[in-house]
Amino acid sequence: MFGFSIRNAFRRKGIAFFAILGTALGCALMTVLLSISDGMDQTMSEMMDELAATIAVYPKEAPLGFMMPSPIGLPISYADEIETIENVDRVSPQVTYFIPTEDYAFGDPMGTILTGLDLEREIEEDNPAAPGNIIKGEPLTTVSENEVLIGTLASLAAGGEDYAKVGGTMELGSGKDTITLTVVGIFETGNTMYDYSIYTDIDTARSLVPTIDADEVNFIGVTATSTKYVSGVAEEIGAMFENRDVPVSTTVAKEMLESFTEMMDTMRGFLWIISLVAAIAGGISIFIVMLISVIERTKEFGILKASGWSNRNIIGSVVLQSITIGIIGAATGLAIGYAAGQGVDRYLGVEIAIITVRLVAIVGIFGIVMGLVGGLYPALRAARVSPIESLRAL
Repeated sequence: MFGFSIRNAFRRKGIAFFAILGTALGCALMTVLLSISDGMDQTMSEMMDELAATIAVYPKEAPLGFMMPSPIGLPISYADEIETIENVDRVSPQVTYFIPTEDYAFGDPMGTILTGLDLEREIEEDNPAAPGNIIKGEPLTTVSENEVLIGTLASLAAGGEDYAKVGGTMELGSGKDTITLTVVGIFETGNTMYDYSIYTDIDTARSLVPTIDADEVNFIGVTATSTKYVSGVAEEIGAMFENRDVPVSTTVAKEMLESFTEMMDTMRGFLWIISLVAAIAGGISIFIVMLISVIERTKEFGILKASGWSNRNIIGSVVLQSITIGIIGAATGLAIGYAAGQGVDRYLGVEIAIITVRLVAIVGIFGIVMGLVGGLYPALRAARVSPIESLRAL
């Protein structure tokens, strides 16, 4: 029965081809979407691992907290005091500035943060703009002025625009305070968040934020010596400056990434819904093809029943045919989806679409389920064929 069922699945090659194609397209879309979802999960996990010991320190009165650059300044001396706290590994005073997408696009739908680093403090430290991360052009130096470094992903996301290339320029600020910044280098860290960023020296960044004085910053990045000390260090920093003229708030990396995690969960749910719709469409194509096949083979099923086949044999044969089509369609869709995912990776310049064993198993199971569900009703219809009526029609 097994060989007979498999052969019959391809008796009408044209119809079988369209059933496989419908299933393959649904599975291909599922593969691409779920591989992107898995890639985003992996990226988020890597970011969490790398930033797990990080604490954001910013003015308590900052209008949008740590999410956006604050127009309110903190004394840069706060950084020196934080360095005296036990279990603090690294302190990075910064001035951050927001570049709206309508001015210069770097891949974010809203805008990009330009970060000004204290190069005298950090040029030899393990930071994204360190000389060892430069892959094109030159690093920033302690005498840099109005120069910027752009991450590889931000440069790629700019779509080849001159302002995102070495030697390109950007005009930032407003009115008489407009400043022309020159791109001197492209850097790559391997961390998605950093590689979508832009860096300059702290004085250049201050010149873009007129409310920040020469002895102030609007953000201090702190790294604890271990993740187990993060909460304690954050609490101590908050208490240290609680009664100062400019009190601070602290946010640990887990909290910083919570909003991104929620957004990712929403996106993941959306991708799953689209994938399920695509899978259902594939199942419908199998259903239609198998139903047509059963209608065309009514006499054949009657003869098979007259020759001793039971209803269970008939149902099993038809379902086996539909499952065969579903498996072949799923395998074809997986291959198409993999190729499409590779195209997405090349277009974005980052490995975001990843194929995992779990994903292969999901697509394979969906192929089997689509075949089973799509062939069940046609199989039951075939089992109801009367052998007497079929023989009379001969």
